[in-house]
Amino acid sequence: MNLVIRRATHEDIDVCAGITYEAFKDISDRHFFPNTDFPTQDFSTEIISLFIESPVFFGIVAESDGAVVGCGFMDERNPIRGIGPVSVDRAFQGRGAGREIMKAVLERGKDAAGIRLVQESFNMASLSLYASLGFEVKEPFVLMEGKFRSQPQYGFEVRPLTGEDVGECQALCEKVCGCDRTSEIEDALNFFSPFVTCKQDRIVAYTCAVSALGHSVAESEADMQALLLGAAAYSSEELLSFHLPLRYASLFRWCLQSGLRAVKPMAVMAVGEYRSPEGCWLPSFVY
Repeated sequence: MNLVIRRATHEDIDVCAGITYEAFKDISDRHFFPNTDFPTQDFSTEIISLFIESPVFFGIVAESDGAVVGCGFMDERNPIRGIGPVSVDRAFQGRGAGREIMKAVLERGKDAAGIRLVQESFNMASLSLYASLGFEVKEPFVLMEGKFRSQPQYGFEVRPLTGEDVGECQALCEKVCGCDRTSEIEDALNFFSPFVTCKQDRIVAYTCAVSALGHSVAESEADMQALLLGAAAYSSEELLSFHLPLRYASLFRWCLQSGLRAVKPMAVMAVGEYRSPEGCWLPSFVY
């Protein structure tokens, strides 16, 4: 198959959104998992539009005979780059388009300290592709969903994150995860509902968004529990969802006992720099 790889433009939004929605729906349906990443065509259009129009995301499309057959994106906000989503039209899957898109994105990020992505563990095709390109599984996790039965905990203050908190939150991220995510924390103030947890006037946890779109960091599992319960009390959403690494076995059990359920298995994969978190951390849609 002759492919042309080029930058994505405004005119590609609708076709890329359609390809992404159908590709994620297809793989989820075939494995009997819910399509939580791009649940509707409208949501897919909203997200893909943001990625293509934003100067901090790198987006490309793959064309065959003048028709767009796939697309891929990379979050360039931080020194560690994050890939996703990467999607190929169902009629062209298994013919090399995904590999060429990934190679082009990796070439773009070759000077980054590291590159990471989130992969659905039941998708053997993408797991094999990413592994063949040098990625290694670093963190297995599950998507959690539900509504907490527990009430916010005493001894903690959970409040909305403000601009004045960004520096302290980044210092916490550096301490726990060993990487700079300042730009994500700043963007959360404009696009999401970020929160911090304070104990004795010190920030011990923060979340950019209690959802798959944002990451969360805490000094300990107890601090993360307080953050989740406090943020849930603020939320008007019927159900909350977030990514939970399975290394936090007691936190996983606590979530199950508190009314949440595990929806599907996933994993963070990485090439380049990676330091295993030394506190408690919930990944975003890219890492």
